[in-house]
Amino acid sequence: ANPGQNLAVALNTTGFTGIGSITFHIQFDPSVMTLASITLPSGSPWSSQGAYWGVTGNTINIVGVWTSFATFPNGKMFDLNFTYHGMTTSPLNFIGSGCEVTQGLTYIYPGYTNGSVSMAVVPTEARIIPVTAVPTGGDVSVPLEYKNFTGNASAITQVIHYDPTKLTFVNVVGTGNLATGVNYNANSSTGVITIIWSTIDPAGKNINSAFIPYNSKFLLNFVFIGSSTTTLNFLGGSLISSPAPVTNIPVTYYSGNVTPGLPSATAKLGAITGAIQGHVYEIPLTLWGFPSGTTGGTQAFTLTIPYDYPKLSFIDLASPVADLIVNSSTPGTITLAWSNITGPDINGIFLKLKFRYDGIGTANISFGNGCVFNTYNAGVVGTVQVAYTNATIAPVISGSNAILGRVQGVAVGSKVNIPINFTGLPSMGAVTLFVTYDTTKLEFIDVQNNIFGANVNLIPATHTISIGWASSGGVNLNVKFLDLRFKYHGAGGGCGAVTANFADGCELANLATAIIPVNYINGGVNLVKISGILQYNSDPNPRLPLKNFTVQLKTYPGNLIIGSATTDATTGYYEIWTAPGTYKLGAVEPATYNPNYNWYADMDDVTAMFDYTFGTPIPYVNALRYTAADVTQSGDIDFDDVLAVFDRMYGTKDPNYTLPDWIFEQPTLTINCSDLVNQNFMGLNSGNVLGSNPNP
Repeated sequence: ANPGQNLAVALNTTGFTGIGSITFHIQFDPSVMTLASITLPSGSPWSSQGAYWGVTGNTINIVGVWTSFATFPNGKMFDLNFTYHGMTTSPLNFIGSGCEVTQGLTYIYPGYTNGSVSMAVVPTEARIIPVTAVPTGGDVSVPLEYKNFTGNASAITQVIHYDPTKLTFVNVVGTGNLATGVNYNANSSTGVITIIWSTIDPAGKNINSAFIPYNSKFLLNFVFIGSSTTTLNFLGGSLISSPAPVTNIPVTYYSGNVTPGLPSATAKLGAITGAIQGHVYEIPLTLWGFPSGTTGGTQAFTLTIPYDYPKLSFIDLASPVADLIVNSSTPGTITLAWSNITGPDINGIFLKLKFRYDGIGTANISFGNGCVFNTYNAGVVGTVQVAYTNATIAPVISGSNAILGRVQGVAVGSKVNIPINFTGLPSMGAVTLFVTYDTTKLEFIDVQNNIFGANVNLIPATHTISIGWASSGGVNLNVKFLDLRFKYHGAGGGCGAVTANFADGCELANLATAIIPVNYINGGVNLVKISGILQYNSDPNPRLPLKNFTVQLKTYPGNLIIGSATTDATTGYYEIWTAPGTYKLGAVEPATYNPNYNWYADMDDVTAMFDYTFGTPIPYVNALRYTAADVTQSGDIDFDDVLAVFDRMYGTKDPNYTLPDWIFEQPTLTINCSDLVNQNFMGLNSGNVLGSNPNP
């Protein structure tokens, strides 16, 4: 579809005979298209009985009831008539928990196939041109250009989104045939710019950017305040129209971005592995490569540090820091502001942030938008280009487990018990658990087989089940603890997969009230399996299995960890059960991995990297090897990388060596209704570009 186009999307059915009632709930994206009406075919049973339809938020609701049971011919049941606004794809998804069909008076369960509306790709294009090497705090002009227009345009409306935490809007300037007749407005809170241009020339204007001598384009002018690449995206409502008779010109819209310059300094938040719920950890902020002195030195910085709350709670600094202002009044964000006109040397561990870890899974601590380091020279404010490395707090891999069960083969409309079991626990004194679930597919009923008399409640506002238990005498809980009973509303078979997850705040304590490290293993109903082997990226083969490593399943896009498994102690095999979707795999080395092999590179690797800088290919090369060689993360393999690996071999850690000790492939995968097996991927020590096996 083209932006501004009116289109009809058919809803087709087969086998609808003797129908007594129909309720369809269909989800769409109202920012991408608007439902105008529904068209019923001539002679349709809908016409004789009538239908109710309406839109609530992002859901189309369609209801029909027949006292004389109706039969629909196979094919089109009706058309959904939309106006498409463009830029992206709108799903058209049946909401399984709300759709109902009766044959006579009996409920039946059709198979539902979803649809979508996407934008057409045409030669005519509007393109936001990427701009690179922009200094933080510097002005940036982003061109919006037009290509391949075969006729003139009389009017343009462009709606563009930018990130106001990384760009401060200044104005829009037109050039060439677009220099006059342009108006614009921008909302700095939502980051939306609307550009409106028109011409009084009845023949319109040639808006092609390559049309000499006019070179027509819009220049979007900003101040760049970010520390990482930021995108500018076209939004729905962008239209270009022709002169009379006025028609919308089909256009393909291409987004752009602004990328900061190459860094000369590094700011790194230290990571923690082996964290235990309820414990406090110190995260160092380490700075490298920052200039010092009253002239041209680093004399001020502002850092915004978001963290996963309530998975983490910020406590304070480990010790006071002179000239530093700390603002932590907003849970989930810390702001650090520092200034000193003498420009002292700030390199090294500048401070340590103290967090309490109360989470399930890995917690993130990041550098947010708006981070900036300033220099002053003869009254001129400058900025230091900085590479930022974020931190994680990863839980310990324990011998104790809390397990939400997996239940397969559950039919729609039936009741299902999801068990909670424990293994490997010592004598216990208290349990606190929180469980979340997909409320569109599961409806919580009650607790069953509550052997130990736990207190179980549903928190309606968050659809979270809270479970509490305590005993004054030590109790062995290494049996079934209880069952959570649900009604299952999802679509049948593997495509109706739904997860049940432990949520942040879970804690298990022994009789002495000490918190026990526990692996929290999620479960659910009708799940599908992802499995494979994690190996060391050695060549030539055989490859060493990576044992007791943690394989992580992450959302894609988004990179949020939603599942994990530990590779076995023999082959490096893992399996993770989840719902269908698109994901990314990752891995983390175990905290107990032999420290002799936590980092492995030798002189052969240094020689191969050195030869590469003079044009000799690296043997057995692949993408992971290239990443392993770029230990300074500059985007290329150069002599700085060679020197950093060489120095580390002899015990000196170059501050520019910012790549972690272990790196892993991060394959993306899509899982539908069947298990996805043989999803093998590899890890490698940074610097080990030849993939030599460390002695297992």
